[in-house]
Amino acid sequence: MSLFVIFIVLGSTVMHAGWNLLARYERSETIFYGRMLVAITLLGFVPAIGSEIVTRSLSPVAWICAITSGLFLAVYFLALARAFESLDFTVVYPVARALPVIFIAFIDVLRERYLTAIGWLGIVLVAAGCFLVPLHSFRDIAPRRYFNRATMWMLIAALSTVAYTLLDKIAAEIVQQDPATAARYGYLTFAVAALPYLALVRATRARNKNSNSMGWTLAVPAAMLSFGAYWLVLWAYQLSPYASYIVAFRQFSIVIGAILAFILYKEQGVAVRLTGALSITFGLVLIGGWGR
Repeated sequence: MSLFVIFIVLGSTVMHAGWNLLARYERSETIFYGRMLVAITLLGFVPAIGSEIVTRSLSPVAWICAITSGLFLAVYFLALARAFESLDFTVVYPVARALPVIFIAFIDVLRERYLTAIGWLGIVLVAAGCFLVPLHSFRDIAPRRYFNRATMWMLIAALSTVAYTLLDKIAAEIVQQDPATAARYGYLTFAVAALPYLALVRATRARNKNSNSMGWTLAVPAAMLSFGAYWLVLWAYQLSPYASYIVAFRQFSIVIGAILAFILYKEQGVAVRLTGALSITFGLVLIGGWGR
């Protein structure tokens, strides 16, 4: 991976950690995600749709990818929100993000984007670090930490991530290679996700006890950060043939989130979580330096 690609993906991770911490602060993820998607749809409608009418930068196949990706994104947000109803953020989020790192690496191989041996080692270290970060102690390493009432939702979130990542990577390879096209594609994906997400929330009767007190104050900046994070990753997909390396680098947001969680929320488990963070960081160094 080039230094420029690494730079923009790391920029994405900072934004990604930021909007997730905002969502966590509200403790109303189900409602928060819906408002965030609505904010992105409303704020970006005129510039995104207007510029697409003028440029026609997205091919029919890219439109299909964006629409399908948006549907999977809606499922991802719902599954993540439902998992948060059962478990703490520091357990759900790293696990839901760890599984796609491995799955997408195998998909890269199936698409004949072969990873180097050191690249594979980096992928494994990143995934291992994701599984360590949720723990409060090394004594907590046990199946019950990962297989519980939220497991189904975490698995659905992980598989949805794999699906929309694959679609986004395919689209990135066939559209005009520039950041503006990536932004338009990203907007379409979010806009498509909004209505199905709200419908799924209603259909599954997903409710949050804090929903009545939650406003739009944090949802709007979270929308900007979420869109910015997604846009930078889509741009990176245009510049690198390896989706798995980019997805692995995205997990640096877990390191940032863990550090900020210690500072802002005074969470416990410094030793094991620091080990997990170092595992992720070392894995990324291997990918960045020798992943090809």
